[in-house]
Amino acid sequence: MNDDSLFRLCAESDVTRVQSLADELYDSDPNTKNIRPDLRLTYEELHQKPEKGRLIVFQSEDELIGYCIAIFFWSNEYRGNILEIDELYVAEKWRSTGVGTKLFGWLERTFVEEVVGFSLQVANHNKPALRFYQRLGFLPARNEHMIRILAKAAVCPTPSKAM
Repeated sequence: MNDDSLFRLCAESDVTRVQSLADELYDSDPNTKNIRPDLRLTYEELHQKPEKGRLIVFQSEDELIGYCIAIFFWSNEYRGNILEIDELYVAEKWRSTGVGTKLFGWLERTFVEEVVGFSLQVANHNKPALRFYQRLGFLPARNEHMIRILAKAAVCPTPSKAM
């Protein structure tokens, strides 16, 4: 399978399946406040404002097998845009098949003129993911990542799985 045909921008018709993949991700690794994403909001925001980032899907034949939310941010330190991998999920049966490695190759080829590097967060307990990212050349950041979510985000309703 050609790497370039494996990855593409999410289409509106993909959102329901991407939501189910996101539900799988959040079922397996919930966040501290058990907030669930609404992928329709993410799709609409990035579709209307592509300068913010991209919602990318992975497709094998007619099956969506994963997704990636990639967000641009300016780095003063590195003098250019960093592509933050906000979420990356590969369906369980497709893990360890090279999809993740191919994704980062595709991202480098696709955004070579727009970014100076990549950034991501990974849970300390997710040892397979840590090893994978280290194999790709990711290093631990010197600074601890911290976040403060405003109350309005914490009370957003959880999307229904039916969507």
